[in-house]
Amino acid sequence: MNQLEKVSRILPLILADGEFGMTVPLKWALPARSEDFAEPELAVLETEAAALEGELCVQLHLRQDTYFVDAASSLVKKATSRHRITHLFPVPGIAPGNDVEISAQVSLQGACRSRAGGERDGALTLVDGDCRIKLNYMVLDRQQVTFFHSAESDAAALPEMFAVEAFCGRSVHVLDLNLPVEFGEFPQDMGQIIACFTNGKTSVLPGWVKVEGEVTAAVPYSGENKRQIDETFVFPVRRYLEVPEAVSGMTANCAAKVEILACLWEHDRKTGVLRGLLKIETKLFRLEALKMPTGVRKERQSFPAGTFLLEEVIGFGSSQTLIEREIIFIRPARKVREPVDAQVRNLTHEVIPGKVIVRGVLHKQLYLVEAATGVVFAQDVDESFVHFVDVPGASPSMRVKVSARVEFVKVDINPGGETGRQVTIIEVKVKVTLPVKKDLLVKPCFPPAVSVLPAVQGTGTAYIVRAGDSIWKIAQMFNVSMSAIIAANNLTDPSLIFPGQQLLIPR
Repeated sequence: MNQLEKVSRILPLILADGEFGMTVPLKWALPARSEDFAEPELAVLETEAAALEGELCVQLHLRQDTYFVDAASSLVKKATSRHRITHLFPVPGIAPGNDVEISAQVSLQGACRSRAGGERDGALTLVDGDCRIKLNYMVLDRQQVTFFHSAESDAAALPEMFAVEAFCGRSVHVLDLNLPVEFGEFPQDMGQIIACFTNGKTSVLPGWVKVEGEVTAAVPYSGENKRQIDETFVFPVRRYLEVPEAVSGMTANCAAKVEILACLWEHDRKTGVLRGLLKIETKLFRLEALKMPTGVRKERQSFPAGTFLLEEVIGFGSSQTLIEREIIFIRPARKVREPVDAQVRNLTHEVIPGKVIVRGVLHKQLYLVEAATGVVFAQDVDESFVHFVDVPGASPSMRVKVSARVEFVKVDINPGGETGRQVTIIEVKVKVTLPVKKDLLVKPCFPPAVSVLPAVQGTGTAYIVRAGDSIWKIAQMFNVSMSAIIAANNLTDPSLIFPGQQLLIPR
């Protein structure tokens, strides 16, 4: 009888995969009587999703820019509105604790309708319209699965190579933010500050994860003569996070959330400080080609067979695109405030054999110093781009996850100050996967909250592993060495402990 070799990995088991569309009404106000306005531009700033019992909760943060003609001055002005949309929709078979991957596309549906504001609204123009939202989602449950395959050749158990991203660990870090700002005018009153983390990038080093990106903060305040101003500030971030489980060859996904708690400033100065927190969650993965049996004779089955929906990795692709264009300023300028707020928005993709076509909009919000008066003014610049990324093996039936970040942006003012030359480098990354069902010999999986091992024997304390634990963290918690825990529990691979597992902590 052939010997069975055991391979244990924490793999992403797909619980749900699909798309959902909905139409929601939007209402906003233009800050003056308007003779005419252009079709608003919508962009998704942030998408959050959480799995509930049989339902998926999605929250979208949208930014909307509307250019309009002020009836009093006949000047073209811009009004920015932000919308938060929360929606629940049924997804059978999911539960709290599951991981959710989601992407969203938004567009206006039909024409917008406007009307003059009443006495209570003042000199405003009220506008409403319908927003069409398309969501693509995947809900995953990462569980430890043990595969068995014959150590010797077996015609009834032909091996099949299968590329997957095995889950290797998770960590959360909360960092302090102390961000200096210089306002265009003297602030009188401060509104609610909205901030986010953009252009994120991670690199895995032995024992560390390097996180790079930018904190972008929109700061509304009242300036001189109670004029309402909304300035955006950009702060480069580079932090090294200690993650003992990290080793070379792993990849890391990073999710960051910014919370600005206060803005400290003095009324007679244009400078201030933003104080807040940056919460960074990193998840470590390792791409592996596992050898799995496609069938084993019943007499050789040591464990029952099970059918699993897994995410097979077809391939990765990454390349850069260069955008060089001339910008015409709305007023002659002598200086551009740096860093420039530059982000990629409205990403869409299309798969053709061996390639992924990525389309998006490069959005830049420039803050310039007017040449004649020295007054700071803002100007938005949006530029569409199309980029091809090579991914051997990709085909139209496959699933694609796309991300894009601005690697470099520079705007130089040409002589005369009426135009500028911009150079922007955008890095585009894609991952192509294929959900597939596999009939495998596996050790049965259990819910994370249930201990799946018999009580360990020996002298010490019994501990149930929780989500986010590692041998290093547990050793620090009980003030014992990692080697002592590994020896007491006969762990062959210390990186593969999982929630619900019972460990013996020696005295």
